[in-house]
Amino acid sequence: MNKKRLPHMYWSFVPLCLLLIVASGASAVPAKTENEYQVINTGIQGGGCWYDDSHFIVVQGHQPAPGREFEVDGLYYLDPHRPKDLRRIDLAPLEPSLQRQIRDVSCQEETILFHILIADGTRNQIYTLKIGQPPVLLAEKPKGFVVPRAVNIKNQYVLGFSGVLKARGVEHSATPEAAKVDCPFAYLRSPYRVVCLRHDPGRKLTWLAGNTFLTQYLWDETIRVGQEGAYKWVPNPEPPLKRADGTEVKLGFFLRDLENRILREIPLRQDDYRYDTIHLKVDPQGEYLYCPCWKAGDHGEKRYTVGGRICRVRLDGRNHRWEEVVSVQQSPRDPFSLQDLDINSQGDVVMIERGHRLLATLWMYHPQSGMVDKLLQVRFPDELGGPQVSPNGRWVTAGRQGGQLVLIERKGVRP
Repeated sequence: MNKKRLPHMYWSFVPLCLLLIVASGASAVPAKTENEYQVINTGIQGGGCWYDDSHFIVVQGHQPAPGREFEVDGLYYLDPHRPKDLRRIDLAPLEPSLQRQIRDVSCQEETILFHILIADGTRNQIYTLKIGQPPVLLAEKPKGFVVPRAVNIKNQYVLGFSGVLKARGVEHSATPEAAKVDCPFAYLRSPYRVVCLRHDPGRKLTWLAGNTFLTQYLWDETIRVGQEGAYKWVPNPEPPLKRADGTEVKLGFFLRDLENRILREIPLRQDDYRYDTIHLKVDPQGEYLYCPCWKAGDHGEKRYTVGGRICRVRLDGRNHRWEEVVSVQQSPRDPFSLQDLDINSQGDVVMIERGHRLLATLWMYHPQSGMVDKLLQVRFPDELGGPQVSPNGRWVTAGRQGGQLVLIERKGVRP
């Protein structure tokens, strides 16, 4: 495997040499290490998430016919120590007809979450699941959607949005009891609570981050109006969001608390750096926002708006600056485009690079050793996607060749 050596130094924005890694509070240069990796083609079709270091959850299913919706055959787990032994998870007493409607499978706090949309569309449900235990209904909504990414298991809340609050001119429901009415749930398991906030058309995406959340705001020049299938596009009657200084925001990222108050705006530019707002990722603790970034002068005269570096910023409501985590490009003129990030709780980052024509490369950064390793490289028409890193950083999964699951093991570190 190709290895790249990174010096260990204070967080700062300085001219970067080959694979400069910037790390906080350390002055000693670590001893050079070399990692060994084993790439295992599991033969499994499908992806999923890491439940813990010994269980990777795999969703398997099929499309009954062209144009028909995907149906889940079941949830399985893969023990990375036995990569050819895929084991089915017992979902009883959930009926098989409901199991086929499983969607949006994710993992949080050693818990599996999945969404089921009832066939008649009258309600949808979220279940939680511990391996070896039956699934448990967490929430049921009579209309609208509730999805796993709106659930925070550690802090025990479900985030919802309602248009009725806008009509009242308030940002959030006043009490937990009022929240259940404003964002109606047919069922919510105790001790979870509903956090019901005002719905604004400009809010496009949200990422939960502990007791805060990050939201993308995008002002549309035209909006769709109408009912019962008769829609038309009209000019947006609402003006763009304004900052405290009166300037308008047509695209921005804001950190908000659970009362919908803006804590801070995340800058999209800082000094000579720019940040990729497409491939954003919040770490499992909700402490940092990571994304690819690039610096003025990168990629020579081609002026690409893609990054061969990874940057992060703290999500705690304070005015922290972005900091560069790692540079993977071999030189500022190297046309790197890092995408598809995943981060575990100890700060290991896996990422796919597609900047070089006809090549896709899977990289991994280890903050403890200050190393970046090339795990796997494929040539067109082969492809890589959906990398996931285990909590301890020993295992990485990715999809290739149209969804075949690849397991990569970090065999160890040797001096």
